[in-house]
Amino acid sequence: MEAEIRLLRRTVWLQNDLLQALASDDPVHALVARLAALSKGSAALYETSGRIVTSTGQGPLRLIREEITAREVAPQQFTVGRWAVATRPLLLRGAGYRLAVASRSHALVDDLGPLLLEIAERVLAAANAVRALAMGQERAEAARLVSALRVGIPASRVRQTWDRLRPFRIRVGQDVRIVAAAPIEGRRMPADPRRPSDALLEEAHLEGLGVVLAEDDEPEELSASLTAVLADGAAADRWLALLADTHVTGVSGPFGDLTVAARYFAEAFTAWQVATRRRDRGGSAAIVRLDEVDFATWLLTRRDDAQVADRFDRHFGPLVRAPDLAATVVTYLACDQDVRRTAERLFVHANTVRYRLRKVEQLLAAPITAASTVANLYLAFQDEVLAFAHAPPPPAQPNPIRSSQKPSRAASPVTATPGESTGRRR
Repeated sequence: MEAEIRLLRRTVWLQNDLLQALASDDPVHALVARLAALSKGSAALYETSGRIVTSTGQGPLRLIREEITAREVAPQQFTVGRWAVATRPLLLRGAGYRLAVASRSHALVDDLGPLLLEIAERVLAAANAVRALAMGQERAEAARLVSALRVGIPASRVRQTWDRLRPFRIRVGQDVRIVAAAPIEGRRMPADPRRPSDALLEEAHLEGLGVVLAEDDEPEELSASLTAVLADGAAADRWLALLADTHVTGVSGPFGDLTVAARYFAEAFTAWQVATRRRDRGGSAAIVRLDEVDFATWLLTRRDDAQVADRFDRHFGPLVRAPDLAATVVTYLACDQDVRRTAERLFVHANTVRYRLRKVEQLLAAPITAASTVANLYLAFQDEVLAFAHAPPPPAQPNPIRSSQKPSRAASPVTATPGESTGRRR
């Protein structure tokens, strides 16, 4: 009986000690630090991929990770060199983790290790429940805040709005960017069952990155489903790269004046449209930053699509209806008007390229080398040209088609005939 009472007292003491981590600003790291102190060694929380979420102490964390991944998913005890290790699998918000403690005192790990990890699992579950509640409230406030910024902030409410941004780790006067994004079909973060917005928020939290993220589960057609206000900086660049792995992404330029926020929401949506259009035409890049695009791209974002579609058909309709010629023009422009490179990319003879370009000149009634002709063709087919220029070259063909007089039947280098993929033309 006395042994049971001592065990109960020890369990309650350890539980109370670990529960104090919940009062910390970073409860997960605080809990891991307490585990390391109690085990007189080190502790770490690993993702199933092996990435360390947080750790403390000087133990052989990399070797422990390798040993954990080599074993079945179950509570384990083993040694790594002079270190005794105890581990336990966890499931938090649908994602798997491994918690480990290590100590040079084998007796301490044998005696306390499994109990420490069992209590820690319950504490993390409590922290997870608190975090889930906080995230729900944060998500609702983020949606309200994004909505207010999209409409526009009057000067009288700027200070109040900065105060609302502070809990999202965005400082007063800090430059921010607006982000608009929509999922790439068939893509999601590998082995991650969480909703994309939760995973992105967790990554931002780990990076200490300020972000206000709102997600629309049922976006309107031709509309981004995710909108974010993002603190500018190096951490933002890493976060955007992660986002672009799974989302077509448009990013505005940086700004610090909240009264003009509505203008930058429009910028982000325009950048998203450009990124979407380029992917529709075969491009591989999933992100466009409007402040980094060239002048021609920026100029084309200010067009009226309905009027441009009519004008495009009037000038370039016959060319679009000749796919070989249109593909040759796109490749020719993407290859900086180099006939030899164009022929190599099309797997045809250079004379075939010259023959097709003469046919294009006849259709346009203008020389293909004239600056005005090149400018008009580039503006008309810019998305296709950029998509083709950034696409990896196709594998070389052992027996390329050669012809000196007649057009080749080589495959078009663009995914869709220019102007057809979205049912309209700029």
